[in-house]
Amino acid sequence: MKSHSFKKGELICKAGEPFSHLHLIKKGLVRGFYQHGTKEITQWVDWENHIFTSVGGFFMRTPCKENIQAIEPTQTESLHFDDLQYCLKHFPDMSTIYRALFEFYLVSAEERVYISRIPSAKDRYDAFLASGYAESISRIPNKYIAEFLGIRPETLSRLAQDYPPITK
Repeated sequence: MKSHSFKKGELICKAGEPFSHLHLIKKGLVRGFYQHGTKEITQWVDWENHIFTSVGGFFMRTPCKENIQAIEPTQTESLHFDDLQYCLKHFPDMSTIYRALFEFYLVSAEERVYISRIPSAKDRYDAFLASGYAESISRIPNKYIAEFLGIRPETLSRLAQDYPPITK
């Protein structure tokens, strides 16, 4: 494992470049986003004790399709793809850890897909709040929440008025 520190706004992974690390967030907040023309589209946000990587970049050894950016000053521990393969081959217990991490990652991805497919903006926001995102919502800038939910920031502001205030 290798320690990393990223500044707020720093790109951890740039679309089109290789990415060979699986990161565990020790402190901070990161997002994955795509660039569509001049528009950014946030696909996910992760925080402490979550893992992140570029799925295609890491597992398929292809260039990243998304950008990964630190939203806050962020500290991670990472494992290089080659080191993971070595550990899986030489340490049988690593397979159990790897499977648990992979399952957590898949469940998180399923939750994001579920939220994104809900037709109503209000229902998407309700599902967002009911998911694990609620624990870090006060740290996530509204524009990233709106991008993630596929709604305009104005719509998010109207929806948020129906809930207890969240300090940002």
